[in-house]
Amino acid sequence: MGTRINNVQVTGVIDGDTIKLRIDERDETVRLGSVDTEESRPGGTKPVTKIGIETTRMAKQYFASETGTFVAIDIEFDTDETPENCFKRHRDNYGRLLCYVHKERENYNLKLIWEGWSPYFIKYGRSRIYHQEFTMAEAEAQAYNRNIWDPFANAGGPSRDYTRLVPWWSLRAHIVEGYRTRGIDGGALSVRLDYERILDAADAKERITVFCDLKDGINRWPGDGAIINAGSQYHQFNLWIPHALSDSMEPLIRLIERRYAGYGRGYVYVTGTAKKYRDIPEIEVIDLSQLNDFPKA
Repeated sequence: MGTRINNVQVTGVIDGDTIKLRIDERDETVRLGSVDTEESRPGGTKPVTKIGIETTRMAKQYFASETGTFVAIDIEFDTDETPENCFKRHRDNYGRLLCYVHKERENYNLKLIWEGWSPYFIKYGRSRIYHQEFTMAEAEAQAYNRNIWDPFANAGGPSRDYTRLVPWWSLRAHIVEGYRTRGIDGGALSVRLDYERILDAADAKERITVFCDLKDGINRWPGDGAIINAGSQYHQFNLWIPHALSDSMEPLIRLIERRYAGYGRGYVYVTGTAKKYRDIPEIEVIDLSQLNDFPKA
């Protein structure tokens, strides 16, 4: 069991995997862990689907109370850290809390997977607590063609290509598992979990190794350099490649684009001296040896 906060008031439902809560007199948004329901509203990179609209409708009914407001639920973090650390460290790329949700005695995340509203989402790593339950629930949903696994569910409209996404997620989950078992013990820092430590290292211009995600590839080409946003909107962290257009940097650029970006590995261990540029921590990368698939011994 992970760290739980009981009797938390739901204040709104955004969609099938995102809800709003009131906790200790402050408003929080929760992004449900290990699930990724389809979209019901335009604006992102994923298509709006029929199942996505139905999932949001189901979620609003699920969290509705008999009085027309919303129910109280329990939230559970995928860790046994203190509540204070959970609220500080376990947030997604947009600052939303990452949690499992329990209504009465039902695990809502498990319900979403078992009923086929969502795949078991392991793009950012497997569940530490419910991996077996989520895996078995997804297998049953696939076997019985439930919701997203029904090839006719979206009625010829937009859909998501799970035949491509699931193997990619599995590769990434395997890499994250390696970080959990070897990278942490080896001293590698996670952009999301160890962000304050990275900020301190940048202030001290300390040499560190950071486990980060390069799936978006090179984001900007200012002058003759290149910037990779290796963090997120909530945890900003950059890699800076000087003279990126020079012949000597071609192998480095090629490696990033071919091996890590897009549907590649994504995750990489980057070693170098941390510093800050315009208050954002960064590491300058000038050599292939700074990028590794495994933590250095």
